[in-house]
Amino acid sequence: MIHFKKSIIAFALVAWSASSQAGLFDDDVARQQITDLTNKVQTLQQQNQQRIDQLEAGNKQVLNLVRQIDAQKEALAKLNGQNEVLQFNLDEAIKRQKDLYIDLDTRLRTIEQAKAETKAAVQLSEQESFDAAVALVQAKKFKEGSAALNKFAIDFPKSEKLPAAQYWLGTSYAFSKDYKSATVAFKNVVDNAPTDAKAPDSLLGLASVAAASGDKKGSRNYLITIIEQYPQSEAAAKAKKALMAPN
Repeated sequence: MIHFKKSIIAFALVAWSASSQAGLFDDDVARQQITDLTNKVQTLQQQNQQRIDQLEAGNKQVLNLVRQIDAQKEALAKLNGQNEVLQFNLDEAIKRQKDLYIDLDTRLRTIEQAKAETKAAVQLSEQESFDAAVALVQAKKFKEGSAALNKFAIDFPKSEKLPAAQYWLGTSYAFSKDYKSATVAFKNVVDNAPTDAKAPDSLLGLASVAAASGDKKGSRNYLITIIEQYPQSEAAAKAKKALMAPN
C-alpha cells in the first residue's frame, strides 16, 4: 500500500514536471512569436512609411510639375496677350499707312488737277494776250501793238507762240519804219526758230526791210534763201514774184 502511494506520488511528480516543462516551452514559443510579429509589424510600418515618403515625394514632384505647367500657361497667356497687342498695333500701323497713302494720293491728285486748271488758265490768258497784241498791229496801232508784243515775250518767255509774236513785232516795227528793231525781231525768228511756220515769213520781212533800207542785194539774198530753204511755203511764191519783178 505504501509502495502504491509512493508510485502514485512519483507519477504525479513526473506529470507535474512534464506539465511545467510544457508550459515553459509554450511561453517561449509565444514570446518568440510575439517578437517575430512585432518585428514584422515594425518592418511593415517602415515599409509603409517609406511608401508614404515616396508618395509624398511624388506628390511634391506632381505639385511642382503642376506649378510649372501653371506658370507656363500664365507665361503663354502673357505672350498671347503681347502678341495680340503687337498684332493690333501692326494692324493699326498698316491702316494708318494706308490712310496716309490715300490722303497723299488724294492731295497729289488735287495738286495735279489744280496745276492742270492753272495751266489751262495760263494758256487761255496766253492766247488772249497774243490775240490782243496782234489785233493792235492789224488795227495799225503799231506803238500799242509793239508794247503789247514785248510784254507778251516777257510774260511768256517759253511760249510756243513766241516766234509768231516776234514776227508780228517785226511787222509792227517795219510799218513804224523802225527798220533796225524790225530786223532784230525778224532775225530772232529766223535764227532761233528756223522750223517755225513764221520763219519764211520773217525772211520775207527781212527782205522787205532791206529793200526799204536801200539794201537791194541783201533783200535779193533773203528772197533766194526763202526759195531754197522753204520752197513749198507761200513766202517762197511771193519771193519768186519779187525776184521776177522789174527793178
